[in-house]
Amino acid sequence: MAARLLGIRAVAYEPHPFFATISEAKANSSRYWASLPSIHAAIGRGILRRNRDTFTLSQSAEVFLAKMFRPEDLAALLSARRELEENGLGENPLAILVLSRILDHCCFAATDGIYKAPTSTKRALSPQEATSKVLATLLEDEREALAGPHGCEIHEKSSELMTELEDSSVDVVVTSPPYLNNFDFAEMTRMYLYFWGLAGSWGEITDRVRSLLVVNTTTALKGHKERQADYRSSLPLEVRVAADKAVAELSSRKAEKAGKKDYDLLVYPYLSQMQAVLRECVRTLKPGAPFHMMVSDAALYGVHLPAPQWLAFIMQHIGFVDVHCEIVRPRGHRWVLEKREGSALGLGEYYVFGRAC
Repeated sequence: MAARLLGIRAVAYEPHPFFATISEAKANSSRYWASLPSIHAAIGRGILRRNRDTFTLSQSAEVFLAKMFRPEDLAALLSARRELEENGLGENPLAILVLSRILDHCCFAATDGIYKAPTSTKRALSPQEATSKVLATLLEDEREALAGPHGCEIHEKSSELMTELEDSSVDVVVTSPPYLNNFDFAEMTRMYLYFWGLAGSWGEITDRVRSLLVVNTTTALKGHKERQADYRSSLPLEVRVAADKAVAELSSRKAEKAGKKDYDLLVYPYLSQMQAVLRECVRTLKPGAPFHMMVSDAALYGVHLPAPQWLAFIMQHIGFVDVHCEIVRPRGHRWVLEKREGSALGLGEYYVFGRAC
């Protein structure tokens, strides 16, 4: 979206199905803007009908969403989804964005950081109030929504393999990959995945979403535990030696902890998958073209994981030049106090730069 506002043609990769849809709605909003009145009308009719009898949610989705919405509101919102589908708008990215924002406003569960936390509550709007609020915001943003070229290509897949792009064809890469901090992007979006039928259970969330993402959380280790040796052997020697030390320390800490989280199994897959992404970036960049990345270090079980420095070394190893890594800002206290063990070195977000040779 930022590239469009700058008049730059962009290509993006996003494997999470919900994020890819929202990205399409925002990056290419002029493609869908003419349908906004129809979207508004269909959602309004659905909310008035409040007929959810035609929808059958999975048991997991039913239980989870019941913790998020008043029954009458959930009925109205599902009825709105059905109305969109019956009017040919069920797969319209802008319609999905609009109804998803209405969901946000109608949800009475507060958030714990960014995860939904059903045990705490916030003020929720009625579906009618939420619809008015979302539409007003969209119309305020109309000029920005329609500005710039609308030819952004969004590929719903991982950037570990960007076969759509030719060698030496890209002018600049800007990215901020997942951090190695056990943050679960699938859990973050569980409400939307259940509501839109993208997944019907915890297992389906793993199979349909987590399995597509770079491994950075213990909930995404299915199929990766057995490949630790392969991931490790793919890394440059210097990174492998440093990662070995961190993995050994994490394994030792795990044995002492009641929860016994498999943080030690995250390091090799994360670095190996990120190495694949970086290889594709250096392949597709034109000679001398810049690469910009924002990424953070982490502390799991109090073990410091200098992911930015590891990734910068990998970049040098695979052919980037002029590589440097600098801290932009320290990370908030939330990451180092009650809920997580911090690091004596502190934590920060880093800017990593390089050029294709």
